[in-house]
Amino acid sequence: MTQKIVGFIILILCSMHVFSQNEEDVLRYSTTDIFGSARFEAMAGSFGALGADISAIQINPASIGRFSRSTASASLNMSFLQNKAIFNETTTNSNYNKLALSTLGVVFTNDLSTKNNGRRYNQITLAYTRLKNFSNHRVYEGQEFYSLLDVLANDGAGIDPSLIYDYRPFTTGLAYDTYAVDWDDISGQYYSRLTNGDMYHHREITNGGGIGEYHIGYSENYANILYYGASLGIRRVKYNESYDHTERLLDTVGTSLRSFTYSYDQTTKGTGFNLKLGILYLPINEIRLGLAFETPSIIRFEDKWSTNMTAEHADGVKSILPEYVPIGKFSYRIKTPMKLRGSVAYIFGMRGAINIDVEMSHLPGGKLRSQAVSNNQTGPLYNFDIENQEVKNQFRTVFNTRIGIEYMIAHDLYLRAGFALLPQPYKKSIGNIKTPDLTYSGGLGWENKFVYIDVSYRLLQTHSDYYAFDPSKIENRTQFKTNVHHVVLTAGFKF
Repeated sequence: MTQKIVGFIILILCSMHVFSQNEEDVLRYSTTDIFGSARFEAMAGSFGALGADISAIQINPASIGRFSRSTASASLNMSFLQNKAIFNETTTNSNYNKLALSTLGVVFTNDLSTKNNGRRYNQITLAYTRLKNFSNHRVYEGQEFYSLLDVLANDGAGIDPSLIYDYRPFTTGLAYDTYAVDWDDISGQYYSRLTNGDMYHHREITNGGGIGEYHIGYSENYANILYYGASLGIRRVKYNESYDHTERLLDTVGTSLRSFTYSYDQTTKGTGFNLKLGILYLPINEIRLGLAFETPSIIRFEDKWSTNMTAEHADGVKSILPEYVPIGKFSYRIKTPMKLRGSVAYIFGMRGAINIDVEMSHLPGGKLRSQAVSNNQTGPLYNFDIENQEVKNQFRTVFNTRIGIEYMIAHDLYLRAGFALLPQPYKKSIGNIKTPDLTYSGGLGWENKFVYIDVSYRLLQTHSDYYAFDPSKIENRTQFKTNVHHVVLTAGFKF
């Protein structure tokens, strides 16, 4: 029963990041995906200067001014996720499917042309758009020397066992109660019941929830040349994360411990607001220019989490009694970065169009803020100075580029395609993964005077690095490569 690594000291704020709000939370809730109608997704979300699609309100509310008739529509999105995990040369594959409402809304259009003051139409928009999907199930496994149990042991350094459940209920307390770590009175340290052999790691990570936004918008068409609009966004966030981390000793000589499983479960809910302002200008009939600004969203969050642990020993399984399973709760706020979007579109007569959107997202502007103390949360407010400095240190301003094209291949039948390049948010000095997220999309649409039906397919390719603990050790890294296949069906009618 010797400690696996003498002097192995890991800061709990870095290695067990799920117990505190940090820069990764700012990033998670500040970035969005390309969700919308089938027409919108088929063109990779490139719609800032085209408009006349309800999903365009999330890019530029002025583009809703292109509607000359009232319309209502709904869209369903079916996502198929394929994950490939590479952990110390061991590859693990996993899949996940998700059906969700992508958009739902109505645009009420009013004819103003009879007033002869240049204003042609105005619109009031009520809509819902799903902005991001967190749902996924990922698995990795493989052999490694380092162990999560050393992190759990080191987190309790200097804390007497009689107080360990008061000060470290989510980490060392669980490991001590399941006899996976022991206390040394002389050194004042906890040490893990591990040998000098490797461990076999297996972790299953399940995520759920998403980001959705309710839009209340107003827009106008002036002389078919200038369009302007604004929308209030009510943003709702739900994020679930749970994982089971299991390690099995490959060498059990001299210790009773055979394996352990550490479990974590978190639910986060948030509500916030933002404002979008936009204009669209047509210098000539073939060219459209758009510009939009999105204010930061101020979102109030509440996290609830719990942890648990079991350990298998030579004489049986040790577990935590249900009444001693620790539960945590914390409220805070996040200010997401501001966004600026520029768009240009070229119209091919009555046959088609091409649109290019460039979005600037100032990620270093994201910030964590304290929430007022509640009855269940006492003590001084935490200032998040360290975490907010890490936001500035790690993240950079990114420019997301989306290109979409639409062409009428037959009467009332349209062919669409799109491409998007979404750079990674990390600064080069961080040394994190550099491969950008890529989106390829296409679709078909049919419409007449009263109804329209669209279908699209979109492929999103993402790369990410995941550290179960101690990101200073490259051996702890898991590389996830994910392909997300989206199929969207939209039905709408005009009135």
